Amino acid sequence: MMSDQRKKEDRDWAALPEDIVDMFAGRVDCNVDRANMAMQCQSWRDTVDSLPERIQLPWILVPYRRSSFMPHNVMMRGLFFCFLSARAHCMPMPANAYDARFIGSYEGGWVVLAARHNSGYVVVHCPTNHSIPFPRVVLLRGCPVSDEFVLRACAFSCSPSVAANCVVASLVTSFDCSLNHRTLVAFHRFGASAMSSGSVLEAEDIIYYRGSFYCLTMIEDMIRCTPRFSQDDPPDTLVVRKTYLHFAPIHHDEGLVVKARYLVESRGQLLMVVRFKSVTSEDTSMFAFFQMVPDGPGDGVYFVWQRLPATGGRMIFVGHGASRCFEASVYPSCKEGVYYFDDETFNQPAMVAFGFSNGRSYTCHDNGYWPGPEGEIKRSYDWRVPSSYTPPIWFLP
Repeated sequence: MMSDQRKKEDRDWAALPEDIVDMFAGRVDCNVDRANMAMQCQSWRDTVDSLPERIQLPWILVPYRRSSFMPHNVMMRGLFFCFLSARAHCMPMPANAYDARFIGSYEGGWVVLAARHNSGYVVVHCPTNHSIPFPRVVLLRGCPVSDEFVLRACAFSCSPSVAANCVVASLVTSFDCSLNHRTLVAFHRFGASAMSSGSVLEAEDIIYYRGSFYCLTMIEDMIRCTPRFSQDDPPDTLVVRKTYLHFAPIHHDEGLVVKARYLVESRGQLLMVVRFKSVTSEDTSMFAFFQMVPDGPGDGVYFVWQRLPATGGRMIFVGHGASRCFEASVYPSCKEGVYYFDDETFNQPAMVAFGFSNGRSYTCHDNGYWPGPEGEIKRSYDWRVPSSYTPPIWFLP
């Protein structure tokens, strides 16, 4: 009897001194972990409720190997790695996301999906299952492109929850056949009958910054696209003013091959992050950072990419259309540097559209963290085999 009473007292977490509970709660940065802590007892719930909600770092989707032949109860929940927890969370997924290709995301739990790899595009709010479809037609100079097109990345002017004010810019690749394709930057408002594009552009990334979309080209120039519309206009009414921004050429380090380029906003400035691999390996080897700086007086169209020597206290999460930057000083449990995932299939739109002879294969192993020029890459989930239905993405809770 005495032993049972002692065990009961040992489990009485509510009896912990208030200052100790406050100390524990203050060290829990992840809001999911805080919610789990609040479920233990009333005193812990009161402590957690008194804390300001912490801005969350992106989670990385860890895809399953395949969607077919998987138990339904497994596919109903997605696996997301959280850097604040240093572990994975298993979260409920919308019904139309069980075997969908994930494309991008927006803060507040919004994800962009392709229900059937290269069709059925929709943005879904995971907490509520509310979804908004994308147009099924892409227009190039007013004429429809081929039926088959692959949505590769997209950026939003604001939260999709404000649908009437939101403009979406999408990197879209269309196909006349498996060997003949072209990439466009297409724009639309929610409710429009089509995405519209004025020209062909092999863009590397896209971001919404200070009222305009910026498209990064393969030669590291940019096109600034400024949308204009009235909220009372029909959804198909949208004017996009385009300005070509010229940049002085950059000579990258010898012995390295550019693997990807990203745009990210940091401290009010626009940065380009370049991802490199070596000539002997396909895996990421390092990153370099460049800040957009005007080349001359006034608001002109000539700029230079000024290289930054280090991360400078930044935590940069790179992903096409969804790169984000945070201050490392706000998150003591994490370190400055670049956090990345395997997005090699961004450069393989034909595979997404048609698959290989043995089906589709989205590589998932080149994930990790790069601390800066003085450190070495630390790889995460590098044992993951390719997925048959989706690559990793950032999820923005």
